[in-house]
Amino acid sequence: MAPFPAPIAPLPAYVCAVIEDDRRRLLLELRPAQERHAANLLTCFGGARENDETMDAALRRELREELDWTLGASTPCCDLRGHDGRWIARFFRCPWRPAPLRTEPGVVPIWAPWSAMPALPLSPWHGVVLLAMLDGRTEAVV
Repeated sequence: MAPFPAPIAPLPAYVCAVIEDDRRRLLLELRPAQERHAANLLTCFGGARENDETMDAALRRELREELDWTLGASTPCCDLRGHDGRWIARFFRCPWRPAPLRTEPGVVPIWAPWSAMPALPLSPWHGVVLLAMLDGRTEAVV
């Protein structure tokens, strides 16, 4: 596989973690019914990057806030772009280091194998990225 491309300006507005355990299961969040975006759908953990944050700092902050989890290593794995070429989000592979699962109120953590991805109720963004990754691609378009 070719090396992952270096970041280009401007940075994406969102960062997301593709958290995988040693059994090749992904940790996803089932979003609460009252959420404005992706209600009752599965997403990766992550969120909006603040203007002054690097992607790494934003990912670490989001995982602390959403999972009370300190990220170890992460590797860029897939970029999400709009049909207009706009860079929306960068997804990072993050190996799970065992820790108690603590999520924000209303969020349900779900462990799912890669093989289940096509049949799961994934949000549009996360679905297109995870399916791209299953196909060995490092970019997805929505």
